[in-house]
Amino acid sequence: MTEAAEISALKPIRDIVYENLRTSILEGKLRPGQRLVEIDYANKYNISRTPIREAIRKLEIEGFVEYIPRKGVIVKTFEVADIIEIYAIRTALETLAMQFTIKNINDKEIANLRVLVDKMEFTGESRDIPELINNCREFNEVLLRTSKLPRLIGIISTLQDYLERFREITLANDVRRSSAINEHKKILQAIIERDEPKAVQLTVEHLEAAKVSLLKNLGIKC
Repeated sequence: MTEAAEISALKPIRDIVYENLRTSILEGKLRPGQRLVEIDYANKYNISRTPIREAIRKLEIEGFVEYIPRKGVIVKTFEVADIIEIYAIRTALETLAMQFTIKNINDKEIANLRVLVDKMEFTGESRDIPELINNCREFNEVLLRTSKLPRLIGIISTLQDYLERFREITLANDVRRSSAINEHKKILQAIIERDEPKAVQLTVEHLEAAKVSLLKNLGIKC
């Protein structure tokens, strides 16, 4: 079935185009710096340029693409320094939070984490990336909440937009998705055992693996 044939009346055309373009960006089919030309996609989907323009505008608002004078709309390029800085901050803050989480977490919260890991495995196998991202977010929120460090939680929350975008890119990769789920399982086991050094080290390894995967998906050598 061609992409043009997938356009149907079940949902607005602009939403279908948006979802297809967004998926192509997340899976690396559209690379950073690559131009999005309205007429090319209008011809590809055999539709007018209006829904293409609307879809691209939505992607621009979400930070997936940007308009560059004299170049047009391109897939937004991440700066390596920004990525490295953000992951360095995450590692410093989340390992600090983990030290307090180990001390404060109770059985009910651990049970909640077990449920979330089970959901991660299910959504990972079914390739339900949006729901998997929700599961990962909830897992991290439980860990942060049980640290009982409100100021730290506030600082980490300011990075949320970046983190969501990064998760979408890395978890769209089949290999990284499977590894990430296993990493969460190991972190949970360390928490159950109340092994603070191990939980902290696993958190460091998890974030480093996520960073490396992100850079590779963006075509950046590391």
